[in-house]
Amino acid sequence: MQDNLKKRIITALIVYPLLVFCILYSNDLVIRMILNIIIFLSAFEVSKMCFYNNLYEDNNRKHYFFIALVFLSILLSNILIKYNLWQYLIIAACLLWGFITIYITNVKKIIILDRFSFIYMFIYIVILGSLYCSLYTLFLFSPEALLFLISLVSLSDIAAFFVGKYFGRRPFFNIISPNKTIEGFFGSVLAGSVLTIIYCIFQNYEFIFTMKILFLSVFVIFMSAIGDLSVSLVKRFSGNKDTGNILPGHGGILDRVDSLLPAAPIFLIFSYFLSVII
Repeated sequence: MQDNLKKRIITALIVYPLLVFCILYSNDLVIRMILNIIIFLSAFEVSKMCFYNNLYEDNNRKHYFFIALVFLSILLSNILIKYNLWQYLIIAACLLWGFITIYITNVKKIIILDRFSFIYMFIYIVILGSLYCSLYTLFLFSPEALLFLISLVSLSDIAAFFVGKYFGRRPFFNIISPNKTIEGFFGSVLAGSVLTIIYCIFQNYEFIFTMKILFLSVFVIFMSAIGDLSVSLVKRFSGNKDTGNILPGHGGILDRVDSLLPAAPIFLIFSYFLSVII
């Protein structure tokens, strides 16, 4: 356990500064390349869990079909961004996350599935396409806003982990993820709120503007927990502990971006309509 924690910390200390540098000091071509790598690695991890090398027929065909559709979703995202129509995909993704939230909060039983339907494929195509679209659009609007979102979600994840580990008593969606606790969740909300307030004070924002961002941050933290639970649910359905092993101590790429899956489109669309792009 201690060895795994050490690996998590070392990986975070390497990856986060690199992300900060790329977001603040690189151009859109570099960001697009990084996002493409993240999306396609996540897509391969999804496919490995759901479609590839399982025991039912036509399985590998589903894998290649899924990867091709993810590629098309990224292509569509770039077209929508170019013509300033990205809102349609993001709103559709937010509505989808509303249904996913309702589903997760009503899950009563977990069974390992030997066959994943095309519904899972469609859901993940929309989710991964909207993740690319929202993160890239947010970068084009404001690299600082993208960095704030990633920092907010990352700090919330860290706070949930440590508060849950040392103070957690009551389970939070025990059926889906036994290690998550209510105390950990409220720890993540508190840590994210403190980060938001400190940032707004540092930027000398007005009170109303600060309250808007604080409200949005709390909502994003809640949805980031739903994103984490959604990937945990798929892992439970497929009988996997992690989505991969590319990041020492963390698992796969999808294990790291799961909280961003709903957080990114929701942060973008609410920031846009509330006029709080920072």
